Amino acid sequence: METTDDLTPLGHQILEHWSKHRPQMVQALTARSQLLPAIFAAQELTSSLLYELAVIRKMEYQIAWELATKEWAFLPDEEDQPQLSFDPATLDPKQPLPAISA
Repeated sequence: METTDDLTPLGHQILEHWSKHRPQMVQALTARSQLLPAIFAAQELTSSLLYELAVIRKMEYQIAWELATKEWAFLPDEEDQPQLSFDPATLDPKQPLPAISA
């Protein structure tokens, strides 16, 4: 089981962002003991996508950061988008990365 000690600085940013912008989602994930695994998965997927875009594809870092963090890390406000296109509880750090073109 992951603990907050397993989170990178990005993981802590995700936790802070989700807590502020998606409190109902955080509450539901916490009630099911899925919050930390979801944050850990979002952290790992975001890091992998950032590496893919910035290092492998040589995309400008700021653009790569914005694309990568928008995917799983810095989710929209619950008021703006009540339903996500995915369930954070089902994120898998080893799942395939999305196809993103620049």
